[in-house]
Amino acid sequence: MKTITEPDINKPFRLDRNQAGEILKLYREFIEKSFKRKIALYDPLDFKTTYKKFLLRLQEEEFKLIREMPADCETEQYLVLLLKNFLIENAYYALAEKYIQRIIMNKLGASDPNDIRVLETGDLIREKLEKDGFKKLKTFQEKAKFKTFLVTAVTHLLIDSWRQRGRMEENVTKYGPEFDALFDLPVDDPLKKLIKSEDEDFKNKAAAFLPRILEQLDYKEKLAIKLKYEKDMKLSAIARTLGCTRFKAGILIKQIEWKISREISAKLKKGGHYGTPGR
Repeated sequence: MKTITEPDINKPFRLDRNQAGEILKLYREFIEKSFKRKIALYDPLDFKTTYKKFLLRLQEEEFKLIREMPADCETEQYLVLLLKNFLIENAYYALAEKYIQRIIMNKLGASDPNDIRVLETGDLIREKLEKDGFKKLKTFQEKAKFKTFLVTAVTHLLIDSWRQRGRMEENVTKYGPEFDALFDLPVDDPLKKLIKSEDEDFKNKAAAFLPRILEQLDYKEKLAIKLKYEKDMKLSAIARTLGCTRFKAGILIKQIEWKISREISAKLKKGGHYGTPGR
């Protein structure tokens, strides 16, 4: 049996509105039977409510989903594909908010749902699960309950995130312990938030380099640093401003800090200079 793939949204509709409406009428009983066979796999969804929502989805935008059906596939196969994707999406949203959080807390050994590790990891996991129209979730083969599949998917993504963070933490050591924290607590002039050091001469030289280094950052990098060190904004607020997750905002800021620390470290070791600051 030929494998059915997602329809190409760039191709024109093969069917008109009337043809699509007739298909829905002819296959209404088939859809209902297929729904009843599958619904038990997608706990906590119930048949009555979810079936009604699926029929409404098929009728949206003048039967758009049915009209996108490729010419080289069987109608029943295509409808089953639409049904499966619909059930996956709805079961995911029914489980995501609390269930994913519970999995993460269990794996991290966290007791507080507002633990920053739980929140950031949750953002990352949901972003990956929802990427490309739930592509990862649509690999579900319906051989067990979707809830079980979701636990496995979240666990694998957690492992991947731990490996990624481990690699990042290894990179930090390349720049020396004196660069673990670029800036002290907020002061009036953000350009004077210097690298921690006992050596005043070292701090003065670093401060002289800092303005020119900041000028070399792109707009998004400058904004992220400004929000954190001038506005003293929390990571969640920075993420909303940048239009990304807390995890991505944290990664971006850490990358910028590494970039600045490398520049300053290289200049100080070479005894070089950027010229007079502000020129």
